[in-house]
Amino acid sequence: MKNFAHPQTLSKFLSPILVLSTIATPALAQEQFAPGPITAPNVKLTVRANGGTCPKTVGLWWLVLPYEGGAEHTVIADTNEFTETAKLVSSSPQFVEFAAPLRSGYADCEGQTQAGEFDFYSLRFKDKKAYFRIDLRKINAPAKVITYKAVVASRPYVRWAIAD
Repeated sequence: MKNFAHPQTLSKFLSPILVLSTIATPALAQEQFAPGPITAPNVKLTVRANGGTCPKTVGLWWLVLPYEGGAEHTVIADTNEFTETAKLVSSSPQFVEFAAPLRSGYADCEGQTQAGEFDFYSLRFKDKKAYFRIDLRKINAPAKVITYKAVVASRPYVRWAIAD
């Protein structure tokens, strides 16, 4: 028993226990998040109504994948609440516009999203339609381009990239 209580012998038994408890403790203390997709838009654009019944905000799912010297952006406009299926109506390497007929409850809406921090994203309501635009010409950067545009699940879907 005297040999077991010797500091060197004791450390041989306790060292692995201490190492395991040190490794396991931070893992147990980390906050747990439920796996799954982002179910609600993470950016809201405020709508300034000039007349009629308009939505108060328009949501965007905006995901950014940074890389050295730039980033790739994926943007989906959450328009299904107030529009029918969107259609691509105009595009260039730095500009894209989608149009969608407004649902009956919003058909008289006249207005637009307020210019703000993200003024390169905009939504305009007129003539019983909603027009969603991404205009990269409003961004001061040497290189920016729209790499993909489509309608996915009736919503405008755009990927664009920017570099320094």
